[in-house]
Amino acid sequence: MTTEDKYVLVLAGFSILLLVVGTVVSKVLSTAPPRVMRAVWPVAAAVTGACYAALVYLARVHVKG
Repeated sequence: MTTEDKYVLVLAGFSILLLVVGTVVSKVLSTAPPRVMRAVWPVAAAVTGACYAALVYLARVHVKG
């Protein structure tokens, strides 16, 4: 298995993890007041974007080609 394949699997696993965690969080927060939703979702989006950016950066640094 090449390094590129390993990073593909890591990104796929991270995507599945985000899907599961996002579903659970949305179920928990479905009855929350709107001010809680306005506070939580931007933070969650920023963390998600930062994690994806970090994974893509690591993949670009370590994969030769």
